[in-house]
Amino acid sequence: MHVNALQIVTRKIEPVMEVQTKVVDYMTGYMVGKGFKWLLPVMLSSITDPLWPDPAAEEALKPPEVEVYGEKLRLMHSMILHKQMAVAMGIDKLFILSPNIRLEGRSADDGRHAYEFTQLDFEMAHASMDDAMGLIEGLISGLFREMRDPVGEILGREVPKVKAPFKRFTLEEIKAEFGSEEKASEEMEEPFWVTDIEREFYDREDPERPGHFRNYDLYLPEGYGEVSSGGEREWEYDVIVRKMKKAGISLDAFRPYLEVARAGLLRPSAGAGIGVERLVRYMVGAKHIAEVQPFPRIPGVPAVI
Repeated sequence: MHVNALQIVTRKIEPVMEVQTKVVDYMTGYMVGKGFKWLLPVMLSSITDPLWPDPAAEEALKPPEVEVYGEKLRLMHSMILHKQMAVAMGIDKLFILSPNIRLEGRSADDGRHAYEFTQLDFEMAHASMDDAMGLIEGLISGLFREMRDPVGEILGREVPKVKAPFKRFTLEEIKAEFGSEEKASEEMEEPFWVTDIEREFYDREDPERPGHFRNYDLYLPEGYGEVSSGGEREWEYDVIVRKMKKAGISLDAFRPYLEVARAGLLRPSAGAGIGVERLVRYMVGAKHIAEVQPFPRIPGVPAVI
């Protein structure tokens, strides 16, 4: 994808922004109505989500760094570790509209990846995966219902009716039945869950079934792919350290987080992030995520503005 500034500013993106405004308004109102506290985002930190090891990732992503008053800080991959520490502060239910930076390879330009994007990120103390999945199902079902008329009037697109609970598959079941999550997204007609995915150290391993994980990704139909990812969290220091060492992750790089864990201050929790641009892309029927970003941020493509 190669565009210039003139092409960007002359696009007809105002109707998309009207839909996005209604989507964000509904999502934030839903969370506030459920008793969640609205936190403001952190963009620079000494720690951020390593996004690794994740078998689905092409490579370990290294967050870009900037020097701030003589100290090197990282641009935020995801606020997952900060969410856990906010729960440790006593904030039992929280959400953030969180800007994230993920510099992935050029091959990540598949129409749904952006290297700068926003998530509605939430966390709940003492919650289970069923609690978090139920919350998301309620949000998505209500959003789709709320947006049927506006999207139809603004863009002439029909938003499908969906009904919770959404169908659940383990990753193993998805691969056996469809071959991959992406293929399942192309064939399914409603949102669906993929669970039990081996990935980053903070996603909780099922204590009753070692080698299985209490996490979940939500996929959209029509080939639009993953829109949300989350899980129950590890909170016990020894378990976290063991998993980090197994993954080859530097403990020193996560010292502030591990200090809180070692002090026994982390609490059990569950949460997820919901990609705002990915959700809007589905709502408006856009082929590429650049179509819903006023200033596209596409892997391998220089930003012209």
